[in-house]
Amino acid sequence: MIARLILVMLLAVGIAAQTTAPPRPSTSYAIAGRVVSSVTGQPLSGVTVAITATENRQSSQTMQTAADGRFAFPALPAGKYSLTASARGYRAQGFNQHDNFFTGIAVGPDLDGSGLVFRLVPDAAIEGTVTDDDSEPVRNASVQLFQRNNDTGQQRTQAMTNAVTDDRGHYQFGHLAPGTYFVAVSARPWFATYSASGEAPSNPDDAPRVAAEKTQLDVAYPLTFYPAAEDSLAATPIVLHLGERATADVVMRAVPAVHLRIKTGEAGGSNHGIGYPRSFPRVSQRIFEGTLSSVMSAQGFGYTQGIYEYTGIAPGHYVIEMPESGSKRNGAGWYKEIDLSGTVELDPSESPPLALVSGAVVLEGATRPAGKMLVELIKRTTGERFAAEVSGKGLFDFKDDEIRPGTYDVQLANAPGFQVKELLAKGARTAGRTIAIAAGGNVQLVCTATRAVAQITGVVLRDDKPFAGAMVVLVPQDPSADWLLFRRDQSDSDGTFTLPAVLPGHYRAIAIENGWDLDWASPAVLQPYLKNGTPIDVTGEGKMSIKVHLQ
Repeated sequence: MIARLILVMLLAVGIAAQTTAPPRPSTSYAIAGRVVSSVTGQPLSGVTVAITATENRQSSQTMQTAADGRFAFPALPAGKYSLTASARGYRAQGFNQHDNFFTGIAVGPDLDGSGLVFRLVPDAAIEGTVTDDDSEPVRNASVQLFQRNNDTGQQRTQAMTNAVTDDRGHYQFGHLAPGTYFVAVSARPWFATYSASGEAPSNPDDAPRVAAEKTQLDVAYPLTFYPAAEDSLAATPIVLHLGERATADVVMRAVPAVHLRIKTGEAGGSNHGIGYPRSFPRVSQRIFEGTLSSVMSAQGFGYTQGIYEYTGIAPGHYVIEMPESGSKRNGAGWYKEIDLSGTVELDPSESPPLALVSGAVVLEGATRPAGKMLVELIKRTTGERFAAEVSGKGLFDFKDDEIRPGTYDVQLANAPGFQVKELLAKGARTAGRTIAIAAGGNVQLVCTATRAVAQITGVVLRDDKPFAGAMVVLVPQDPSADWLLFRRDQSDSDGTFTLPAVLPGHYRAIAIENGWDLDWASPAVLQPYLKNGTPIDVTGEGKMSIKVHLQ
């Protein structure tokens, strides 16, 4: 009886234990799914898929998809992972990638990383042939590819890459994403021969013949945009769709070259009576939204003492810049925007001077980072960038890049973790992190930088549920003056996002479902979204957590 009673009691205890003990949670999780073509939806085999733990970049795994496009990474610890894929004909890309952002995959309790569909975007390409007006191939031409996008928060046409034509005049750009592109070609006619306009033949009887020959050979190609435009406003856009291969043939036309004569005001050295200045002009054209493109085909001559001659330039509108000469800053250089045709002589005294910019960097409450720290001036509308190295004593001087008038954003480069907190200037106006420089100014600038910044984390919600793949934008109180304070991210599979290195100030965070094509830094575009955004007051360093509702 006692034995039977003990047995019954043990069985009862076992049953109670089975019914009351909580289940042991899983300690490993999986990221799995299929890779398919974003064009056809068909599964892709042999694709290299990789995951990397976001908290430990050294922890990564790779594999190739099976015949049905499937992949699986089992036995993963809870956490967040980046998921990327690449294959022949498909450039490396992240899961649900937009611009440089993609969705991270979170796994853990109540977070399922399986059943993913990775829609891989195939490469697009542009190729073509450059010919002259006689249909002959133009060899060794410099072909530049531009893309119109809103990476900076507003529509801008940015240089992407270069190519050189072969002996058939052929060029090619591969591994391109879908988008809007432009092609521009710069070259010098192979038969062109340039000489200074004042040179005379040794035999006066040969003057008519020599003049005729010089006219035929004294020609230049204008910078030419696909298919044959000599102005970027008339360039034909090339709209690439997924996996598309476009042909963009360019025809160049030789025109009489311009002779630009500049009074340098220097005696320079001499070589058989020819004077050579110690500094040389930069000749550029404004293209698209105002970006300066250097004229690569120009050729210079010393002509007489104190006069420098430039030729090989096609007629058109140009920006001429002459940096200050000599090793000492005893006088600013100058610049001039001008329409050039025929022979033009410029006098520096009639041209506005460039600005001299120097100053100091003050690192607030932190030691200087190792390496070559730079102060950068960025012209937001054109993408022009000037840089000056910061000395060991914190001083900088844009002595190699005198600055044209305009409004510039100021930031530090090669200074990890540091953000420009405040600008003070003598000889220029500042607003937020921008500086307005006038012609001929002698600007002294003090940049105060800090590492005392906040990190904002949060979750995007739609109907109170986390939403993946949203564009999250942190908007500063004054978007126009504080473009450098914008922060962006893409929400991960659990709806979370991170906005790093946020300076103290007033902000609003917005989350947009289909906002990747918007000019996200434009005050007019932002206005409808800001009223429903999440207000944030950042008062110091540390971490903040917020919720943002999807719009």
